[in-house]
Amino acid sequence: MKYPQCPSCPRAEDLAFDPELAPLALLEAALAVAVQALIARNPEMLSEREHLRKAPQAAAALNIVVLYREMHDAIDEYRDLLPKELAPSDTDDIPF
Repeated sequence: MKYPQCPSCPRAEDLAFDPELAPLALLEAALAVAVQALIARNPEMLSEREHLRKAPQAAAALNIVVLYREMHDAIDEYRDLLPKELAPSDTDDIPF
């Protein structure tokens, strides 16, 4: 179900049975880009100095990062709960 270079990218075969994976992958990618943009705009988020991280804009950006992590974990949990691919059977029957 996963590509090694993009673990959250669903394949066409996956989308045939679980079409919701497409928008979830897009959402996750968009959120990842948003986090990078927030860090670029608010580099103090990465500061070791707590007073810089507590500035209102940096604190709000950090809250978004926390929510991104929660969303990422929830999406991963959803993917993990999807039925796994069926193992090939030992019979030579043609599936119909």
